[in-house]
Amino acid sequence: MTFSGKFVLNLIHFAGMQGIDVDLLIQQTGFSEEELSSEEVRLDSKVYNGIVEEIVFQTKDKYFGLHSGEQMNLAAAGLIAQITQTSRTVKEAMTYCCEFAMLGCRAIPQELVEENNMFKLAFVADSDWVRGSPLATRQTIEGMLAFTIREFIAITMGKSYPAKIHFDFDQPDDLNEYLRVFNCPMHFNQPETAFYFKQEDINQPIITADYNLLRILVDHAHQKLATLKTDEVFHQKVKQCALQLMNPQFPTINQVAANLNISVRSLQRKLAEENQTYKGIVDTLRKEFAVSYLKNPELQINEVAFLLNYSDASAFIRNFKKWMNCTPAQYRHHQS
Repeated sequence: MTFSGKFVLNLIHFAGMQGIDVDLLIQQTGFSEEELSSEEVRLDSKVYNGIVEEIVFQTKDKYFGLHSGEQMNLAAAGLIAQITQTSRTVKEAMTYCCEFAMLGCRAIPQELVEENNMFKLAFVADSDWVRGSPLATRQTIEGMLAFTIREFIAITMGKSYPAKIHFDFDQPDDLNEYLRVFNCPMHFNQPETAFYFKQEDINQPIITADYNLLRILVDHAHQKLATLKTDEVFHQKVKQCALQLMNPQFPTINQVAANLNISVRSLQRKLAEENQTYKGIVDTLRKEFAVSYLKNPELQINEVAFLLNYSDASAFIRNFKKWMNCTPAQYRHHQS
């Protein structure tokens, strides 16, 4: 039983956003960062378990799995933008997603099956792995659940959610993070951990045109992330987190704070120390995205408004005039 080096590296870098020494965690893998980034490197379960346990201990984030899976929101959107090009239905796309998940973590096989007039997607961990580290197992499963629900939301363009989710463990004392991440009925102490989907949601067709816009969103967000220098500057970490959580709307300050495992008050205080606000960060990103989108002549103004999560084009035009002292159409004309 092994785990992809890239999968582990993603966890390590997310832990770094919560203040953990990335270099020390990389050393613990026995590989360099460059080696972990290759397609061939895989870590055995003992090494992987030790890294996850160390991360949870140092971050004091008992929801690290949920938060790391949530952080991969942009990766989920990117995957969907590719998969939907060859999928006719949500069922086909979700089946491809299950196959992709096996590349990173073979210890939790996934298969979408029809059961009792619904579709079930179970997450059953290898029993030997569970005995080796119940903590690492649960954190990993919760991360995969958080990532999978974002895949499903992206595939259905935010129109559908799971009908329910079952967990094979006791109900935790605090359900707030589970409710925030999953936003669907939850049942604990079940025989297995699994998502349940309505047949009509799984069998609905893929409308390719919608995903072309999703691809544009993903490409722009990745370009922005590639130029972002996080270092030790807190507001850059917040900006990185906001970009990762886009879907396509920018996340709320509560979502970003929860993902970084700090309170909203602490996030605001840390930003204030750098003369920043969360609203200011999101406004700057929205303006930068708007300017970038308008340079694409294939995008209509109403499509740009959709990508920026405006309810209608007129609201986007009003805000753009405040930013640039001209309408989007005038700006595009001057750029041509």
